[in-house]
Amino acid sequence: MKPWVRDWIAYHSARHPDAPALTSVERGLTISWGELEKRVGRLAHLLRTRFGLQPGERVAMIAENDTRIFELQFACMRAGLILVPLSWRLAIGEMVTLAQDAAPRIIFYDMVWRDAGDAVADAVGIEQRVLWNDDLSDSPYDALIAEAGEAMPGGVHDEDEITHILYTSGTTGLPKGALCSHGTLKHHALNAAQVSRLAERGGHHLNIVPLFHAGALNTMSNPMLYWGGHVTTTRRFDPAVTLKLLTDPAIGITHLCGVLQMYELITAQPDFDAATFPALRTALFGGWGPKTVWVHQKWQDRGFFLQLAYGSTEQGPNVSVLEEGRELALKNCSGHIVPGTDLRLVDAEGHDVARGQIGEIWTRGPAITPGYWNRPREDYFTGDWFRTGDCGRQDEAGRLYIVDRLREVYRSGGENIYPAEVELILAQAPGVREVAVIAVADERWGEVGMAIVEPLPGATVTLDGLLAHAADRLARFKHPKYIATIDEMPRNATLKIDRSTLKKTFGGAPAV
Repeated sequence: MKPWVRDWIAYHSARHPDAPALTSVERGLTISWGELEKRVGRLAHLLRTRFGLQPGERVAMIAENDTRIFELQFACMRAGLILVPLSWRLAIGEMVTLAQDAAPRIIFYDMVWRDAGDAVADAVGIEQRVLWNDDLSDSPYDALIAEAGEAMPGGVHDEDEITHILYTSGTTGLPKGALCSHGTLKHHALNAAQVSRLAERGGHHLNIVPLFHAGALNTMSNPMLYWGGHVTTTRRFDPAVTLKLLTDPAIGITHLCGVLQMYELITAQPDFDAATFPALRTALFGGWGPKTVWVHQKWQDRGFFLQLAYGSTEQGPNVSVLEEGRELALKNCSGHIVPGTDLRLVDAEGHDVARGQIGEIWTRGPAITPGYWNRPREDYFTGDWFRTGDCGRQDEAGRLYIVDRLREVYRSGGENIYPAEVELILAQAPGVREVAVIAVADERWGEVGMAIVEPLPGATVTLDGLLAHAADRLARFKHPKYIATIDEMPRNATLKIDRSTLKKTFGGAPAV
């Protein structure tokens, strides 16, 4: 008998129908588990009947954080469909590329991103479109649910059934769609319960991360709902609003996660030094930056230990979590490996390295992605092992320390930036003969890009010129912040650009 997963919404709505499931801060709306079951069942029925979608077909979405994103997610899961959240931080051309890859049959979007949604749908040929709006008198999505006469009941699903395509760029500059399944969601929820107290009664997670991101959907939001808890979401991150919600005993926030830069902004609020967190059990972030030590110390002064985690969209997301030990956190320790995931550190030949030595991180387990959409699995896996491209080491207790990346990926404000993707665009800018992008440290964003440009003879290339060229071609968070010019690119024995030399020359203080 194959492993299976019971429909979460049907299960929890039967047990405690009046308990809160979802809250939207801006809309002042809370939906109970019983109400959520009705809306999910009706939407799932509509997707399969009115819109004619068949199991395995894709549903695109462009929307700011809202309870309706979760409704759509669970309706797709119930109907056997695959949700494809598109990042509204991307340029329209980039969204179109993703939609062409996923080939969705229908797109859902909100009023804020209506123009973008229509542009993507027009470009890809998506005829079926559904809009939602805060004004319920002008919200086709809500009208459809209200008028639906039937509902699809919840049942059980094969763990291998795909539920999401979450796009994350590749080192080639082309996007890759990491797959989630009923099984990966379930097993990450089991892992999170062990290390971050997600299964305890009365759980209430505050989501401040965009819900097109695995860090929003899968780090804590979906695990909290898997265990029957409550998720409150803000439309966009606001550090002052976040701190107010965390410190309000009537709201009772128990869980929070975000990127380091979000915690920096929360910690910098004028009221933080007097803040108390009456219900908070777990607050977690991924990544390391110049202000990690300061953030940890400030939260420690308020009597709270921040968990540091390592992971990625493809890995659940979390692979390791540091549950305690301030000194370890300050040494960039990401803690012990979560119980449902296995990890190896290997050398260039794929052989395990000795404890304490640096190796590439390989992971396996039921929370790890089964693969990428439309990509050969063997390009990214060796047997059951997912090759992360990240470098780390383990101490004698088995705790993981992230050391470097084999790939050139860097993180800016919690987003992965891939130089090859940026270089592909910048190389077409006027006056550019060749360009390489490296990461440099940044106090606010952790890391930002620096473009090293070899100009064409007689040409002058400026940062403003590069940014103007990239404006409609790359999302703003991918734009380089600095530029340096060079007479001739350094090259290695195979005539490839020698990035190590560029980093040694330019990786310290930005040139411009």
